[in-house]
Parts: sequence; structure tokens; C-alpha cells
Amino acid sequence: MTCGTRSTCQKDTSGIKHRPHFIERAWAPATLGILSVTLMTDSSKYGLQTLIQQPFNGFKTDVDDYLQYAPIAIMYAADLFHVKSKNTPWNQTKFLAMSELGTTILVQILKYSLRIERPDHSKFNSYPSGHTSQAFVASQVLLNEYRETNKLLAYSGFLFSITTGTLRIVNNRHWVPDVLLGAGIGMLVTNLIYHYEPLKAWNPFSKKNRKIETGFYPSLGEDYIGGYLTLKF
Repeated sequence: MTCGTRSTCQKDTSGIKHRPHFIERAWAPATLGILSVTLMTDSSKYGLQTLIQQPFNGFKTDVDDYLQYAPIAIMYAADLFHVKSKNTPWNQTKFLAMSELGTTILVQILKYSLRIERPDHSKFNSYPSGHTSQAFVASQVLLNEYRETNKLLAYSGFLFSITTGTLRIVNNRHWVPDVLLGAGIGMLVTNLIYHYEPLKAWNPFSKKNRKIETGFYPSLGEDYIGGYLTLKF
């Protein structure tokens, strides 16, 4: 609280951290989604596919199957080295799991409802990219955990998620719009979880939740023998 010469007081809010409004966290994934839909025309997606694949001349790799999980490994490595984060490792895991589950459900519904053919003609479940959505969930969790304490660490996950999405196109497994929408969904769902923080206080492994005090008090009478059992949580 600060007061001026006219005896007027103002509340000092300089030390209060601003909690981002959800719109601030939604504009980037929303932009990716709009761009994805815009590029779904045949002329756009075929043209972009040829443009990206041409320099690689049939290059194939399965590294994207593993690279998508790199941001998760970075987060837990940072926990081992006690790098300050927004949440405890338990809450990190909880929010990651919820983000993964929500993203997977949404992606699978779209994949098998829209039935877009993959560029390599292997299946009709191309849109959106599951690998890319998973990779961007992981990188967004990493960003949300460390954006206030270690920006280099926080943004490092996007190096792996962007590479994962690019390799899905280079491998001819996905179109550009698939990758853009997958990235947008992963980021949006993760930011929803981090905005509302469901079940944040729930921790069955905490000492507080495991502590149960018991007691038994015998009672004797002329015609009975009994007692009282007490449980204190």
C-alpha cells in the first residue's frame, strides 16, 4: 500500500504476477487451425507437399517416432537437477497426462470422422497429425512449466516438436495442413488444462493424505464388554 501527500492510498500491485487470460494462450493455436483449414484445398496441399519433399529426394527416417517425446525427457531431466518450475513433478505428470488424453481423443475423432487420405495413400486417417499433436503437447507443457524461470529451457521443446512435424511431411506421411492442425490442437488442449488446472490439489501420495490416526477405547459394563474405535483423517 502506498500513500501520497493528499492522504490517498493506492494498492501496490507491482509484486503480483499477471495470470494470462486464456485468449492470450489461444491465439497461436487458433491461428494454426485457421491456416490449416485454408490450406486444405488440393492445389495448396499438393503444391506444398511437392515443394517440401523435392529437396530430400525420397529421404525416409523413423526418428520422428521418438523425437516427439524429447520435451518430456527434458522436463523430467530438469526435475532431477532441481530446476525451478511452476509445478511439482506430480502436477507436471498429472497435467501432461490430461493434456495427452484430451488431445488424443480429439485427434482420433477428427481422423476417423473426416477420413482424409494420407499422401502416401496408405490409410484414410491423415488429418490431423497424431505425432505432431503429441509433440506439441510435450513442448507446450515444457513451456508452461519453465516460461517464468528458464526461458531457454522453456522454448527448447519447440525445436523437437517443429522438427517432428516437418519430418512427418518429409516422410510423406502427412500433408502440411495435417501438421498445422495437430500442432494447434496439442497447444490448445494443453493450455486449457494449464489455465483451469483441474485436480491440482489432488495428490494421493502426499503425507497429509496418507496420515490416518486410529484409537480404541475399551468399555466395560455389568452385562457387556465393548469399546469405541476412532479414525482420524
